Amino acid sequence: MYAVIKTGGKQYRVSAGEKLKIEQIPADIGATITFNEVLAVGAGADLVFGAPLVSGAKVDATVVSHGRGDKVTIFKMRRRKHYQRHGGHRQNYTEVFFSAIFGANGTELAKADMPVVVPYVAGAATPAAAATTTTAAKAAPAKKAAKVRGKKRDGSDDLELIEGVGPKIAGLLVDAGINTFDALSKASVESVQAVLDAAGSSFNMAKPETWAEQAALAAKGDWAAFDKLTEELVGGVRK
Repeated sequence: MYAVIKTGGKQYRVSAGEKLKIEQIPADIGATITFNEVLAVGAGADLVFGAPLVSGAKVDATVVSHGRGDKVTIFKMRRRKHYQRHGGHRQNYTEVFFSAIFGANGTELAKADMPVVVPYVAGAATPAAAATTTTAAKAAPAKKAAKVRGKKRDGSDDLELIEGVGPKIAGLLVDAGINTFDALSKASVESVQAVLDAAGSSFNMAKPETWAEQAALAAKGDWAAFDKLTEELVGGVRK
């Protein structure tokens, strides 16, 4: 059993229990609306055509949602006129659920149970949006722990905080077993210099004289004294 209705300047063939997106209708979500412009109703030999409408026939529907369709690209061009215009359009629509079809004499010909629709409340999320939010929350990866000063994301000491120590030198120190502030604070200037010398002439400009002093403050977490000391240094050397 079906009916052919007219709405929004278009004709639609609909059946009870069917959902359809039609031209936007000013109605709240969950509201019941009636389509009185029925062009045909019935099925098979019982199909009745209107002239142009079937008198007394109607179709009831429930508003499920409002939305906007896919974007349609608009491009205009005039040859040899240096004229081009780009645009786009998204058509508003209303999704409805057809719950009942009534024939020419008002007799109910078909009926379907209406879905549970939560009426729209300004500022409140729709069930679909709430479900999407919940799914997204479950799918979202756990946030990384906030970075602590002096530590890398993996929890190891960040030797690059030492004035005069860059990523490459920090890598050399770690390879040499000096991988914490405490270890660097106890390492002699000579042993650190030996690590740099073994790495080649590229590190001749490095001056490790104050690295142990800086590392000792960092190991204690005395960042006020650490900042005061590093302000006095340029490349690890006192100004």
